[in-house]
Amino acid sequence: MKKYLLLWIVSAIVFMGCIDQQFMDEALVGSYQLDSNNELNALIEQARWGDGQAFLKLADCYRDGNGVEKDFVGMLCMLAQAREYGGIDCMEDYLKKLPEGSDFKMIFDAINKFEDTQIDEANLMAEQLIAQGSPDGYTVQGVMAVERGDTLGGRRLMEQAAAQGSTFAELMLVFPERNAPKTPNIERLKELSDKMPLANIILAKFYAKSEREENLAAHYYLKADEKAFLGKKGARWLLSNRQFVDNLSLSERDIERLQTLAGERITEESDEIIEAVDTLVAE
Repeated sequence: MKKYLLLWIVSAIVFMGCIDQQFMDEALVGSYQLDSNNELNALIEQARWGDGQAFLKLADCYRDGNGVEKDFVGMLCMLAQAREYGGIDCMEDYLKKLPEGSDFKMIFDAINKFEDTQIDEANLMAEQLIAQGSPDGYTVQGVMAVERGDTLGGRRLMEQAAAQGSTFAELMLVFPERNAPKTPNIERLKELSDKMPLANIILAKFYAKSEREENLAAHYYLKADEKAFLGKKGARWLLSNRQFVDNLSLSERDIERLQTLAGERITEESDEIIEAVDTLVAE
C-alpha cells in the first residue's frame, strides 16, 4: 500500500488487468462534447442510474473541463465507476491514451516514473507541468518530497498547488502526515464538499463509523449522489439505513434508482476509490 494519498489512490485504481486493445481504440476516439448544461444534467442522471457509458463520458468531461471544472480526481472517480458499471474494463488503457503533453497524462507518467525510481525523469515531468501552468506540477513535487521524507517541504508545495486551484492537492492536505493517525480534517472537508464531490464520500464514510452520526453519513452520501459519485457501496448503505434517510425525503423513484445503482454484482476491484477512503478513515 502506498504511504501517501496521491500515489495510493492512483495505484489503487489504475494498475488492473486490461481489456483488449480494439475495444479501447474504439472507446477513446475523440472526446465527448456537451452542447448545454441540460445535457450535462441528463448525463449525470444517466450515471446516477448506473449507466457505465455515462460515467465514461463524465470522465471525458472532467478530463477536458467540459461542463465541469477540469479535475484529475474527478476524472479518476468517474473512470472507477465506469469500470464498476461496465462502461470500461481497464482504466490504465484510458490513462495511457491521454494526449501526449496533456497535464493529466504527465501526472500519470510522472507517478509511474517515480514508482520506478526514475526520479530525475519524474522531476522533469513535474517541472514541465509547472511550465504549462498546471498547479499539479507542485502537487507531484510535494508528494515526491513527502515520500523522500521531507514532509514539511512536501506539504508546502501542496499548499502552493492548492492555492493555485489543485483539487488534487486540496484532497491530500485534508489528511495528516503519513505517520499520524489516519483521521481526515473534517472541518476542511466540509468546506470542500460543495466543490469536490469526493469529499462527501469521505465525510459519509467517516460519519458512518459512529452509531450516533448516521444521519450525517446519509446527508453526505446523498450529496455525493447528486453528482453521480455514490457508487454501489454508498447506494447499499443508504438502502440498508433507511431510518436515517427517510427524513431526507427519498421518493419511491429514488429508492428504485438506488436499488438499481446498488446492483447485484460485486467485483474484486469494484469501487476502488471508495476502498481507498475506507482505509484512510479506518483508524
